[in-house]
Amino acid sequence: MDKEQKNESVQEIPNLSLYDRQIERIRQKLTRAAQTPESEQVFGASSHRYRVNEPMTLEELNTLQAKWGVQLPEAFAAFLTGIGNGGPGSYGGAGPYYGIYGTDNMEPDAERLTQASLFRMSPAAQDWQSQDTEEYAVDESLDDDAYNEAFADLLKGTLEIGTMGCDNEILLIVSGEHRGRVVYMNMEYQKPFFTHEKNFLDWYERWLDEIIAGFKIHWFGTTPGGSEQELVEQAKASGSSENRAQALKALLRFPRLEEPAVRLAEKLLYDPADSVRYWALTLLAAHAPDLADPMLIAGLGSEQAEDRRTSAQLIHWYRKKNARNFAEEIQTLIPRETDEETFRFLGYIAEAAGIEPLPLFLPAFRNPDAEIRKSAIWQAGKSDQKAEYVDEFIRVLLHDPAPNVVHTAIQSLGGVTDLRLLPVYEQLLAQHPTDENYIPGNIRHRLKEFGFSTQDHIDRYVPGELARVRSVLRNLKEERR
Repeated sequence: MDKEQKNESVQEIPNLSLYDRQIERIRQKLTRAAQTPESEQVFGASSHRYRVNEPMTLEELNTLQAKWGVQLPEAFAAFLTGIGNGGPGSYGGAGPYYGIYGTDNMEPDAERLTQASLFRMSPAAQDWQSQDTEEYAVDESLDDDAYNEAFADLLKGTLEIGTMGCDNEILLIVSGEHRGRVVYMNMEYQKPFFTHEKNFLDWYERWLDEIIAGFKIHWFGTTPGGSEQELVEQAKASGSSENRAQALKALLRFPRLEEPAVRLAEKLLYDPADSVRYWALTLLAAHAPDLADPMLIAGLGSEQAEDRRTSAQLIHWYRKKNARNFAEEIQTLIPRETDEETFRFLGYIAEAAGIEPLPLFLPAFRNPDAEIRKSAIWQAGKSDQKAEYVDEFIRVLLHDPAPNVVHTAIQSLGGVTDLRLLPVYEQLLAQHPTDENYIPGNIRHRLKEFGFSTQDHIDRYVPGELARVRSVLRNLKEERR
């Protein structure tokens, strides 16, 4: 089909009046959402501020479709002509995440836009937390040109209508089996996620409903919609464990839960499916801490690293303000924890609980796992007592084999101006002549804190053999002039 034929095929404007009632509801809800308490705290609101460009005319819509050679899904076309044409600038107008782009900021490949999308709904596609991307992954061994072509082919039949940030984009399927569906696409892992609504307007209206209801919607659209009662019934169902787990996860966004949801979550702590038990415990940690806390404490004492990790994460995410409730358990666990992710979260909890990190984290300075050593040193660096443990920091600086651990130790010594550190910094500057591991740059920050303001001051306290340290100090002195 040549360009003229393609343009002629999209001249007929579909009957958008089918969406008139929904469009009117959305107009009213957009105003209400903007006026809802804490609406400014919604992710992306500071960018779009609940504003949209003027709607397109039907003539403008027709011209755009002729240019792109495709008829846009009717619900999206109704939005463009009934609500607004996205927003100005690099971000979009009022909409989920950073908002909906204006069509002037969309630059689709018109040839590929008419081709059917490759994306198919499947359990794997809906498990967005997994990094299993074999179904859609582009061969990274291709040269740049071939890779770019293959990646463009992966996105055929889709229109990028917004961004979630962090390599996650919002796509609208324009051509193919799932025409009209909104998909979140992780561009790094090349993994699509189908949102749960059947068309753009349903997805958009749900976003407004959740803002008005005061829901927690940072990851809007990644769980099923529905009322609390509907989600409770879904979680009760005897079918797919993943569907039941997703229903529990969806209940997290509610600002508060009624008794039936809480009791169901308590019951599902003993479900045979790992995913159901996880989301049941998460739901209780967020909404019924008196029921969750005994389970979280038990998890910290588990021999299974996964159980300890889950408990530590949930305490940090949902029970941070009450971290002191777990102080005894985490102080017992920190010296013997072997899982680096769990150890990192235990550090966060200890900090929230106001526990003095030294000498609690000191034994971990010698842990065989570099990431655990790094986390321990970082937490120790927050102590008001660290100047009393300079010898331990020096041992790390001189003997730790991992540059990232040494780098962390230098950062953690902020504010410590012990003269014993100067020959250590001299040795590190000799070992790391470039800033590849960020070591010289961070030593410079530490030396600046010593406050050597004159050459006489440098000569008096810095031995002549510390040539590299003296050079840095002289440069700092010159900069202060």
